[in-house]
Amino acid sequence: MVVAQELRRAPWWSIALVTGMVAAFAIPGAAEYLVYDRGALARGELWRVFSAHIVHYSGAHLLANVLVLLPAAMLVEVRYRVDFPRILAVSAVAIGVGLFFFKADIYRYAGASGVSLALLTYALLRGLNESKRWRLVCAILLALVVTKLAAEGLFNWQVADWERDAGFVTVTLSHAIGAGTALAIWVVRAARRVQVSGIRSSSVLD
Repeated sequence: MVVAQELRRAPWWSIALVTGMVAAFAIPGAAEYLVYDRGALARGELWRVFSAHIVHYSGAHLLANVLVLLPAAMLVEVRYRVDFPRILAVSAVAIGVGLFFFKADIYRYAGASGVSLALLTYALLRGLNESKRWRLVCAILLALVVTKLAAEGLFNWQVADWERDAGFVTVTLSHAIGAGTALAIWVVRAARRVQVSGIRSSSVLD
């Protein structure tokens, strides 16, 4: 019984997500059917809004995203399981829609960095309400995330030169949308908790 419970709590969706990323990279031709393609989306191939995030064009790009996504996804799935699919779905759609309407010059997009940042940001925001030591770690990491986004937006700073490595560049908008999605979901959740607390308080007073 204990083993079964532990297996149910395991971060299977996070593992499946990374497995899908590896498969999309390893299977010849798979990327062409999954990548964000502006023309294909306009023709109605809407699945690309989701599938683009598991596509990577180089081993270095895949590894870099996995190193951020896997621990962030596992942390959210294990500690905040109910929110995991919401963050994943909303951030994936928001990034795809954002690129389509606000980045008309981008015809193809691939990579999990935006979704990874959404998961990481949400985990860090939730961590601000936990134990003192973990709260400090989360606050420091959040400051680094904000600094990274500011550096990308203001100075076009990049962690790696993906253009030289694999023929593409970092899309800062995807990172901003990912982090913004996490912040929005966290704010909505906090507002609902305050509302529920207020209702309960009123009930007690009545």
